[in-house]
Amino acid sequence: MIVLVSLLLGAMAAGPATASQVPARSPDVGFVPTAPVVVDAMLALARVGASDVVYDLGSGDGRIVIMAAKKYGARGVGIELDPRLVAISRQAAIDNGVADKVTFVEGDLFEEDVSAATVVTLYLWPSINTRLEAKLRRELRPGARIVSNAFGIGNWRPDDAGRATDGSAVLLWTVPRAPARTPDIAFVPTPEVVAYEMLQLAGATARDVVYDLGSGDGRIPILAAQKYGARGVGIELDPRLVEISRQVARDVQLTDRVAFIEQDVFDAELSSASIVILYLSPSLNAKLEPKLRKELRPGTRIVSRQFRIGTWPPDRVVRASDGSDLFLWTVPPR
Repeated sequence: MIVLVSLLLGAMAAGPATASQVPARSPDVGFVPTAPVVVDAMLALARVGASDVVYDLGSGDGRIVIMAAKKYGARGVGIELDPRLVAISRQAAIDNGVADKVTFVEGDLFEEDVSAATVVTLYLWPSINTRLEAKLRRELRPGARIVSNAFGIGNWRPDDAGRATDGSAVLLWTVPRAPARTPDIAFVPTPEVVAYEMLQLAGATARDVVYDLGSGDGRIPILAAQKYGARGVGIELDPRLVEISRQVARDVQLTDRVAFIEQDVFDAELSSASIVILYLSPSLNAKLEPKLRKELRPGTRIVSRQFRIGTWPPDRVVRASDGSDLFLWTVPPR
């Protein structure tokens, strides 16, 4: 167990803050120590071992990386904006005999490079976690684990969760592989009511096979299966979104009716579809037009939110609940 008394002694010895001990800017959140049982639960959930490098963002008095080194043999880096807390952490590392395994950096967690981490620990506010999401996805290597005390990371669905013995929630994410290429557009979720209206416009039934091109988090194929009994197929380039979709399908017990394929929409085989759903961009829709005309069987319905398909005149246009236009095409006989 960490000798927490040394942290308190270090804080008292530091005395009142001097000008050199003032943070470079006002911290985003005040320091609230994580209970030792929660620290242990976080490190256990992340499966920390001696080969890991644990980064704690907003490391406070250093207790998380110190426990990672002392109990699990890991190396650790604490990033902390407050120089006084950095000084306390460094002394605590000496007192606990792990000064050779841990480093404390006086820096801004939004600016410091975290690419060497195999595990990142967080105990911040939800708004700070949300701001960090892009940085974590960009800098961390695939397979790196992120564990947070209490709060999620934006809309990023955790891979696992647990509770410390005091009842505190801890959440775990694993950084996925990067897409095979940069996606053409960023994922923007379709509101559920609009997704339902798209399927209504297509006349979805239990006899249909609904393909969603650029399926994101999988909500449209899953809704097609839930509401209409249809079969659903999602084509998505981003492996992170594919895994989210598959997990949702498992959660709602629809793995026998929906499938999610990690693939470029331009490479996907579409001939099995009886309905195709699109929410892409004008340029992507125009680029897809020859493929849709060539591969889809006569009578297949296509519904696109907001954007037309090149010069192909739609058969019908309706206004969705959110004010966006929904376009319907039916593939004509050849």
